[in-house]
Amino acid sequence: GRRPRSSVSALLLAAALAGVPAPVSAQVIQSYEGLDRAAGEGVYATFALALDVSAGNSEYVDADASGAFGYKGGRNWVRLYPSYRVKRAGSSTVADERTAHLRHSWLFTDRTRSYAFLQFQSDRALELDRRVLLGGGLRHRILRIGEEGGLDLGVGVMWEEEKLRTGEEDELFRGANLVSATGTAGSVELTLTGYLQPALADWADHRIAATGSAAVPLGEAWALTMSARFRRDSRPPPEVDPNDAGLTVGVRFRVN
Repeated sequence: GRRPRSSVSALLLAAALAGVPAPVSAQVIQSYEGLDRAAGEGVYATFALALDVSAGNSEYVDADASGAFGYKGGRNWVRLYPSYRVKRAGSSTVADERTAHLRHSWLFTDRTRSYAFLQFQSDRALELDRRVLLGGGLRHRILRIGEEGGLDLGVGVMWEEEKLRTGEEDELFRGANLVSATGTAGSVELTLTGYLQPALADWADHRIAATGSAAVPLGEAWALTMSARFRRDSRPPPEVDPNDAGLTVGVRFRVN
């Protein structure tokens, strides 16, 4: 279903009033597992936002917005995940991260599905001018947890093309593997996801990530979200730390 612009405006206002902190700079791997856990048949949309504004001795605006726009019908599942984070301190832009991830899955059974994806990403903090990912694989639910939760294992391969702001360019093939556990504690949604992306020609060149999140319902469509994450890039760009951790509190709004 579609929703007028006022829904998005209400989300922005609520996040501003909540005064929730935005995450620190993300390190390469983006996770969207929690955005469409409750996706039903047909068209749906989910929006998430964290916003931190300060004035006085320290003046800055730090906003992190993401979303999921999808369609689920029969055996097909298509979704688009856009995300954008900007941090401005005075007239200077400290962080500018943009990602668009398009994904398609074919549902073979209620436990097994394919995944094929195309992703574009840029990140000023990581000196990343452009990264393009194209890949796919299979995902299988190896264990059921409760009525709707479970433990999933995904194994795949992707092609990566990367260009840094320094002018360096690189192309290689990586693994696109994940482990995802979902469940509930009362009415709280819990999600834990791990990623492993080694270069196929040299496993010493790898990226890993672990993300855990909880969504506390605030009514039928709203939820308070909390997430923690750790990411590691074994060979980051110059002047970039290989490890990155973040803690985020925000809000989520779902249209189904």
